[in-house]
Amino acid sequence: MATSKPKVTCFHDGECPICTIEIKAMKRLDKHGNVNWVDITRDKTALAQAGLTYKQAMERMYVIDENQQLQSGVLGFLQVWKQLPYYRRVAPMIENLPLAVPIMEFCYRIFARYRLPLTGKPPIKE
Repeated sequence: MATSKPKVTCFHDGECPICTIEIKAMKRLDKHGNVNWVDITRDKTALAQAGLTYKQAMERMYVIDENQQLQSGVLGFLQVWKQLPYYRRVAPMIENLPLAVPIMEFCYRIFARYRLPLTGKPPIKE
C-alpha cells in the first residue's frame, strides 16, 4: 500500500519477459510507493513528457530521479534501488566501489543491445 508520493519514475518495457520478472520483484518491494512504474508499451504520453522517444526507451532503461534528472542504464537502476528495501543498502556500495559502475554499465550495454532479439521482439524503428 502506497503511503507517499513516488520519488522516482522508472520507465520499463512491460512486454519484455526478462524485464517483467525483474520489475515485478522490485514492485513487490516498493510497499511505500516510492517508484512510479511506467510501462512504456502502454503509456507513451509519459515518455513524451520526459523528452524520450519510444525507440530510446526501448534501447535503455530510463529513470527520472528525485531531482527530476533523467538517468539511464546502471545509473537509472541505482536510483530505483535507493527506493527499495534491501537494494537501498547495495546501491551506495556499488556507487562507491571503484570500477563497479563502469563494469556494470558495460554488462548492461551488452544486455540492452541483445534484449530485443533474445525476447523475440523486432528492432524498433522511429
